[in-house]
Amino acid sequence: MLEKTIEKLQNKQVDVQAVEQIEAKNVPLSSKVMLEKEDYKTLVTAAQKHVVQVKKERKLEKLLQAAEKTITGLKAKVTELTETISSLTRQLDQYRSVRGQLTIGSLQQENKELKQRNSFYKSIIEQHGLAHLLGRNKEQR
Repeated sequence: MLEKTIEKLQNKQVDVQAVEQIEAKNVPLSSKVMLEKEDYKTLVTAAQKHVVQVKKERKLEKLLQAAEKTITGLKAKVTELTETISSLTRQLDQYRSVRGQLTIGSLQQENKELKQRNSFYKSIIEQHGLAHLLGRNKEQR
């Protein structure tokens, strides 16, 4: 890519030098000038290359503007997504803080109490000779 750019610059310099070396000769009894055929061809070629270059520059300028517009849109989208992420992070922190409020100790205490009640109820059922009913309920489930 760099080699192509250097080559183009060298060609451009040669073209500019060739155009600068063209000598215009005055036509006798007229305000017009005269060029040799080879000089005229060089001048025409340089003018054509210039027109092509100007068109390319315009096209590249339009592409650059489109790219800048796209970049601006993407920056806005990134900002929007960053705000969304921040919002979701705050919500997640709130949920985590609620979860932290549920202490493991209180849950363990409640579990212990429920186990004690369960054992108490089982012992009452066994005292009344109904334990065989509990076994059937488990099998039916």
